[in-house]
Amino acid sequence: MPKSDVYKFNFLQIFLGISFILFLAYNMVIALELKYEADGDAWDYIHLGLSVAKTGKYGHLDSSREQLLNDLKYEKIKNTEYNFIGSTAFRPPIWPFLIAGIFLVFGYNLIFVLVFKFLLHLLGVFIFYKTLKLLKLKDILIVIGAFLYGISPAWQLYSRVFLSEPITLFFITLWLYLLIRFVVHKSSWWPQAIIAGVLVLCHPYYIFLPFSIWFILFIKKKLKIKILIFSSVICIAVISVWVIRNFIVMETNEIILTTSSGAVMAKGWNSKVVKNHTNTKGDLADEGLVLKEFEYDKNIGYKEVERMQLYKDATLDFIRSNPELILPIIGKKLLSAFNPFPETPRSGILETGRWLFQFLALLSLIYILFFSRNKLIQSLAIGLILSTIGISILTYSGFRFRMPQAGLEMLFIIFVIDDILKRNKFHFNFKIAKTI
Repeated sequence: MPKSDVYKFNFLQIFLGISFILFLAYNMVIALELKYEADGDAWDYIHLGLSVAKTGKYGHLDSSREQLLNDLKYEKIKNTEYNFIGSTAFRPPIWPFLIAGIFLVFGYNLIFVLVFKFLLHLLGVFIFYKTLKLLKLKDILIVIGAFLYGISPAWQLYSRVFLSEPITLFFITLWLYLLIRFVVHKSSWWPQAIIAGVLVLCHPYYIFLPFSIWFILFIKKKLKIKILIFSSVICIAVISVWVIRNFIVMETNEIILTTSSGAVMAKGWNSKVVKNHTNTKGDLADEGLVLKEFEYDKNIGYKEVERMQLYKDATLDFIRSNPELILPIIGKKLLSAFNPFPETPRSGILETGRWLFQFLALLSLIYILFFSRNKLIQSLAIGLILSTIGISILTYSGFRFRMPQAGLEMLFIIFVIDDILKRNKFHFNFKIAKTI
């Protein structure tokens, strides 16, 4: 590289580095302002983390959200005793256990949780950078790709709350790096298998992703059958640790990853899906719709596992009773899952940035499927498609749930740009050679 180009490249790296730090600082400021407003799913993760840290048990404490947030705000948690009132399996375990570890090591302060999240994202940016290096892309595209990963609009939207999606983004990024490193260098296959299990325990929406990608890599002869089998066994073994815990603690004969699976199925299979389902409000759907036409005892109180099974039974009954709706519902959910544009209005520059990146990712996916000769990247693309189809049919998809795959989508975008540039350079050089 000529000296003038080196100076320009170094300037670009410095400029993007400073810009990234400013983006990071801005989001941290907003996150700090909102930290005591946690509610809904985000609050559940904090509550579970507190439960594990204070009682050693994964479940619910006897205090209200308002009381616990007040105790966190005024640093009363450490010296306050809380009663444990019941175990749960409603949420996946990785993020709550990480939160509990942060509380135990650094203290009961939400600032420490936010700092951990942002440091984890910094590590994710570095890992993504190393992943692009493994693919031997152009240096300038690697730097720009790492920067765009770092300021991802989807990550920024969820960096300000305590949801598990940003943590899942990190584990998917780490898994991709370990997997690609193994495929490229044929070294240490087992770490990626372990992390695959961890990412499923972080967000069960991605339960099909590792297996679908491994399978396509095997089909394309980039993975040996024994690695496919061993990776699957190790991944399942990691997941099974939590399943066994639920089997014992929840006192059930059911194989349970999360008890929320019943409600999630019900949200994705009911009479209003065809008309009302969108990729922006899927998680706000009414799971109780399937119970309206289902006969069950309304006079008893259903425990957590029993209620999960009730929703599953009601959902299966709905499917059996409405065969004419099966294909329309599947079609609606699949179109929604792959639609990069918001199906209900979402204002703000970050929302605009999110659908723009998703649109570019969709175009890149199409390019990879039809024009790329890279079997590794094709396997990642086809695996993601199969995983999305599987989970969308079983439950549903949406902008929030697809946020953790932002790193994989960014990888597709950068790879396609690099591939197009290399092809054009080849054709350009070929024309010059013919002229000479």
